[in-house]
Amino acid sequence: MKTSLLWVAGLVGLAALACSGEDGADGKTGPAGVEGPQGATGPTGPTGATGPTGPEGPTGPTGAAGDGGGVVMPEGGLTTGCLSPCHGFSGIVEQWRSSTHFATFMATIGTDEVATWTGSSTCGNCHAVDAIQQRVAGNVNHQGTAGPTGVANGQLNYKSTVDNVVREATYAGNVTVAAVGCTTCHDAFAQNDPHLTGAVYTPGSFPLRVPTGATDQALIERSSAVGTVDGTGAGNFRAGNACVWCHKSRKDVTNYITASNNVNRNWGPHRGPQTDVYSGKGGYHYPAKTYGQSSHQGLANGCVDCHMAPVAANQGVGDHSFYPKLSACTTSGCHSNATSFDVGGGQSTMKAGIQQLRVELNNKGWLTRSAAAPFDPLTTAELNNQNFELDYVRNASGLTAAEAGALYNYLILARGGAGGVHNPIYTKQLIFDSYQALTGNAPPSIPIRP
Repeated sequence: MKTSLLWVAGLVGLAALACSGEDGADGKTGPAGVEGPQGATGPTGPTGATGPTGPEGPTGPTGAAGDGGGVVMPEGGLTTGCLSPCHGFSGIVEQWRSSTHFATFMATIGTDEVATWTGSSTCGNCHAVDAIQQRVAGNVNHQGTAGPTGVANGQLNYKSTVDNVVREATYAGNVTVAAVGCTTCHDAFAQNDPHLTGAVYTPGSFPLRVPTGATDQALIERSSAVGTVDGTGAGNFRAGNACVWCHKSRKDVTNYITASNNVNRNWGPHRGPQTDVYSGKGGYHYPAKTYGQSSHQGLANGCVDCHMAPVAANQGVGDHSFYPKLSACTTSGCHSNATSFDVGGGQSTMKAGIQQLRVELNNKGWLTRSAAAPFDPLTTAELNNQNFELDYVRNASGLTAAEAGALYNYLILARGGAGGVHNPIYTKQLIFDSYQALTGNAPPSIPIRP
């Protein structure tokens, strides 16, 4: 019994100790519970500062070519269509820059001659950049109430209603540029100017200013009778009419040469009278003589057929250097075996005849190259070269019509160039008649009149 009580007392004591003893160590943390749902998004914070610009990336590949439907102007302002036929390396513009037209323009820039050519003189009718435009419009100056009756076809001379004298109309434009360029000959306006429209050139889109129909004739100044000023049709040369409007003597030989003639350094046909020879109508014609033509006058476009041979690389547009091409003679079927313009020695014969006529005129004391008085006759050295176009007239008075006619004929052949090739038959006839009028004999190089 005593033993049982002691055991119970011990348990009570142990229980008492358990209730009143120090705390034990914490137990291990249990596993994390399941994550609760995400809360609502808070407000956006302020924008941060812009960072530095990164390096430029590489150029991307060139895009495919367009279909040509729009006018896209690349650097320089020209469409690719401008390259042909005008602005390519061998295009029209570059050809023109090798021409005498361009050389003359460059030679006169900044000189006193420009003011003369574009002022209120006769020169601007051909040398001003808008020369043809003004004349086609009938805008020329003249004395009295009536100007040239054939101004719409290029005629420049008229009879003044003030003093009844044959005069030449003067330039009525206002430009100060002495250049024969694209728009001198070609009609350009807002609707067809490719520089404004960007359109690709097509044949006929840049027409000539002058009439070029099958029946249109440009006029040279030669009148049908003394006292009349009506001009003479050069021929049906179509596109070649544009050349005729300026490349002529500008003198009405019918009224210019009279029974008695006083001559001086400025007497005679203007330089470049190719049409007077080519047409077979512009020389002094001796009474009772008939004058003929060569086969060259049958060319469809006159001057253009030889001086503007088509260039295949330029859409077949004619060469705008205007230098005659032998290929035009050989491929036309006319002179297929020709190796030069001296076909069959014809040019050599004509040059010899021009030289023989020149010698006789110089013997008469009527030729010079002096720029000032006393205008000495040609020297032996000057007489022996064949730069005929450099010759001028010495002051002289009282020349008969036959004598003045011979001098005039020499000058249109000398200044017309080509050694007579433009119209061989007509050239030989003029040489023969003029030489015979001075000497009574036939020229040695042309013993029989063609």
